[in-house]
Amino acid sequence: MTIYSPHEIPDGYYVYAYLRENGTPYYIGKGKNKRAWQLHENIKRPLYKNIIILQQGLTEVDAISLECQIIRLYGRKDLGTGILRNRTDGGEGTTNSIPWNKGLTLPGHGGRKKGTLWSDDERESQRKARSNPNYYDYLKDPIRGKKISDAQKGRVGTSLGKKWYNNGFKEFYGDIIPAGFKAGRLITNQSRKGLRWFNNGVENRQFREGAQPEGFVYGRITKK
Repeated sequence: MTIYSPHEIPDGYYVYAYLRENGTPYYIGKGKNKRAWQLHENIKRPLYKNIIILQQGLTEVDAISLECQIIRLYGRKDLGTGILRNRTDGGEGTTNSIPWNKGLTLPGHGGRKKGTLWSDDERESQRKARSNPNYYDYLKDPIRGKKISDAQKGRVGTSLGKKWYNNGFKEFYGDIIPAGFKAGRLITNQSRKGLRWFNNGVENRQFREGAQPEGFVYGRITKK
């Protein structure tokens, strides 16, 4: 019997199983090359000794078929039909899948819908909790703030070397000046009174009469 590993890879496509310490399978998958020994997103990979190759040297179609058969044989825990932790019926990975967060509420939101306002009772409850001497406000914790500050020292930010540029009606932020742009941002605090709509056949922009860039004509285009 051949003992497969990342250094002794099965031929072609294969079907593999992850075993519990008692020898029962908890995950069935199909793969090629080192797939069986790579980390999975939602399934914990066992020790190499608990990874077994059920059949190798298959075509992809045959591997998919065998994977689905074995999953049906052992059943899925999330569906209450068996012992496997697979979240799909096999194949391409989405058949009869159940989202991992189905039925869960967002942490810190109590399941409230977006835009729901706090009631007076909830506000009063929050006020009392925050006025408690033992309440920990992590946003105002000086020790935590210093740790974050120290961790960021010496790091190169993503804005290094980048500047704002504009061509009179568009802004661009980057480290290379585009053709037709100049350094600086558009002045946006001017009154919009007196602005009129112009278009260049592609987009609509507002300018003062006589200040529109070349190629813009009076009027708006309808965007469908």
